[in-house]
Amino acid sequence: MFLRRLVRTNPRLAEAAVTLHREGRLSANTYLIDLDGLRANTEITVEAARRHGLGLYVMSKQFGRNPDALRTIASAGLERAVCVDLQDMEAVQRAGTRVGHVGHLVQPHLGAEDAVVAAGPEVVTVFTEETAARIGSAAARAGRVQPVLLRVRGPEDRYYFGHAGGFPIGAVEEAAGRVEALDGVTVTGVTNFPCMLASAETRTIEPTRNFATLVEAAKRLRAAGFTITQVNAPGTTSSGTFERQAAYGATHVEPGNGLHGTTPLHVFDDTQPEVPVIVYVSEVSHLDGGDAYVFAAGYYIDKVLGEYRLTALVGPDLREYEVETAPDGAIHYYCAIKNARGVRPGDTVVFCFRPQVFVTRGRTRAVAGIRSGDLDLRGSHDAEGRPIHGVA
Repeated sequence: MFLRRLVRTNPRLAEAAVTLHREGRLSANTYLIDLDGLRANTEITVEAARRHGLGLYVMSKQFGRNPDALRTIASAGLERAVCVDLQDMEAVQRAGTRVGHVGHLVQPHLGAEDAVVAAGPEVVTVFTEETAARIGSAAARAGRVQPVLLRVRGPEDRYYFGHAGGFPIGAVEEAAGRVEALDGVTVTGVTNFPCMLASAETRTIEPTRNFATLVEAAKRLRAAGFTITQVNAPGTTSSGTFERQAAYGATHVEPGNGLHGTTPLHVFDDTQPEVPVIVYVSEVSHLDGGDAYVFAAGYYIDKVLGEYRLTALVGPDLREYEVETAPDGAIHYYCAIKNARGVRPGDTVVFCFRPQVFVTRGRTRAVAGIRSGDLDLRGSHDAEGRPIHGVA
């Protein structure tokens, strides 16, 4: 989806991938992150947020919570992370990044409350009074009061499978009152998801009904006397969506793919400033008839715009070939390059798509110096940001 944009706006990343792989420094099944480009994208994002009065939390699951990437993002001015689950929280802490938001999308499970509070998040999202009570008890034991966001939902809101839940908008004031009465917590805001989604028909990023519910909840709670300082509106976020999100009522947003230039808006609009800064690097394992099979343990495409033709750059001359992948539900051992004339085993294969590294068996590595040509390749990490020392 982003391959031709990569070639047009950041070709040195593809060239660096081939160089590092051919030199034996970069293994197949690795997501390679361009730190120079990531810094530039983050600076664009931070400045756009400043102009529109938005707070930021970085979402790192898409790039596998790579610690070198997280540190680069923090040094460029985006210093706190949203942690989509507890694995994310621990990875962020290992990287030395400050924890900003925990509990959205995945709620803390039983026994995790003390660790969540000890991480020092600015906010914890709660879907239920029971979860709020558990977080409050942990905060009270730690001698602090933990600000929480209420996950709110309306009768017409729409969710991806497994993402639903929260306090019904029709009784949000009463629910907030009960949570506020608990020891150790205070209601400081609201959230929902997804608040922005791509429209393939209009080729724009549009506010959802979920966003309207979020704004209504904040308005009602303020009218009821609650001090609501955070209206957190995640979903399909990049610098090009900030103006609309702020105008609609958001105070905080959570860019992830936007930081590495792989949102639908970057497909719709060539003028978007963030360039692609992450590629999936693999190699040809073997040939079978006219097809070439490519290692794909880390392969996963977030098909936010539905099905589309997938291609990859192959070999030292980076020729573009069409790629066939396993159907949904199948294990990704290999991808297949169709009609692979001229392709040889061992050839480098470079993909550029919208990743979700944290659900794969892929590794990540970051590289600095792409623009100068003095490549500084950093260490290898698994999909949860832990160092890898073996060959797998």
